[in-house]
Amino acid sequence: MKVLNLFIFLFLGLAGAVSAQLNSFPESYYIDQQDIGRARKIISTPLRSELKMPNPDKDAQWFPEASLGLFMHWGIHSVVGAQPSWDMISNYIYGGKVSPPDKYYALAEQFNPQEYDPGKWLKAAEEAGFTYAVLTTKHHDGYALWPSKYGIGTKQYMNGRDLLKPYVDACRKNGLKVGFYFSPRDWHYPGLMHPNEYDALTKNDIPPVTDSVANYHAYEKFLGFVLKQIEELLTSYGKIDVLWLDGMYFRGVSDMHTEQVYAWIRSLQPGIVINDRWSNVVNPDDPSGSGMRIGDFTTPFECTKPTYIPSEWWEHCDIWTSGNGGWGYDKTGVFKPYSWFFEHLAASRSLGGNFLPNVGPAGNGEMPPNFYVNMKGIAEWMEHSRESLIGAGPSPGVGRSNVMITSCGNTWYLHLLPQFTGQVSLKTDKWPKSVTLLRTGQAVAFSYWDGFIKFNLSPDYRTEMDDVVKVQL
Repeated sequence: MKVLNLFIFLFLGLAGAVSAQLNSFPESYYIDQQDIGRARKIISTPLRSELKMPNPDKDAQWFPEASLGLFMHWGIHSVVGAQPSWDMISNYIYGGKVSPPDKYYALAEQFNPQEYDPGKWLKAAEEAGFTYAVLTTKHHDGYALWPSKYGIGTKQYMNGRDLLKPYVDACRKNGLKVGFYFSPRDWHYPGLMHPNEYDALTKNDIPPVTDSVANYHAYEKFLGFVLKQIEELLTSYGKIDVLWLDGMYFRGVSDMHTEQVYAWIRSLQPGIVINDRWSNVVNPDDPSGSGMRIGDFTTPFECTKPTYIPSEWWEHCDIWTSGNGGWGYDKTGVFKPYSWFFEHLAASRSLGGNFLPNVGPAGNGEMPPNFYVNMKGIAEWMEHSRESLIGAGPSPGVGRSNVMITSCGNTWYLHLLPQFTGQVSLKTDKWPKSVTLLRTGQAVAFSYWDGFIKFNLSPDYRTEMDDVVKVQL
């Protein structure tokens, strides 16, 4: 009997492994002609009028003052702390830890987050001043965190468990705007990737498209699949505030018809805010992306501190943890210092953009303990200095001071980050009504001469965070 039980165990284990292969569940990629026809109509029908960006709808106007959002990459890769999707690419400098693809997709058998409590995550985020959140609903690997009728995801591996609804409910309970990250690229979609593309050494050795007509028909079918998944996301969870796309791609097709697709998305969610990455494909080895930056907001500063104003609405995203998990779960649990967080947030707000730092939850659904430590520290800072960053306007002029400035009308906020030492110089062109340290409310002694105020903040008043001096003019 023991031998029989062992055989059954080994058989079931093998069956599970087989079901988690690159080419598993081909029937779930069936797209009927009606959906293909809709996709064809969307991209072939000229817009009746210019699509205005940013979105002028009243429900979208929260975005430019949102200031701070929480990015969360989560999925089957989180089980082992791997880089989302890219770790299935063999010999890749930014991946390869869980390659080849069959090994990567086998992680779907282990992903079953029993400790998942997004309410705990987002309560801590709201208390720390975050105003919106963006969760990966599907990365390039194609694994959907909701029971999609199409492709692979929780429908096949978790008996249809929906991981998005608790997240959406938690956002609303804690007063955060709801954001969905969605990758139109789907590396599990049959035939989308050439086998050579799963190895960095051969990824450029791809045969050319020989039948452009057949290839375009295949593209329309794939687009039908992508739009059906987007439709599920935008019609199943009520109002969605942000759609964070990450690169539509189909070999041999250059025009991704961004404006027609965005107009269709707005027909489902009129007040939604969409980023610039439908046709702008961004890869780890090309973080600036390729393609046109068309969207309600742009995202040119991926993992690089903002240095200029790229568009009317924009956002800076970066990785908050400092171990080797990349955009995914970092098993070390180590976060970058507070000085890094405030430097990037102040840089974003001083130029009028939002900051979207990323944290990857673990495969079991828990956040790293240091996530809550950092949120608590930031929340304590927000108690006295929130007004200088959350909702604050851009600098009245980057050349006015040797430290970063944010503003609110005639009130300017000077951000003295830990690495700054020495004398602060600020060109005000008039004597200020008051100069105070926000954390304490105490007056800061200053001198005024020839349109400039100057002061030194005593080392006794410096911290490891952002020491903000409020100047009222």
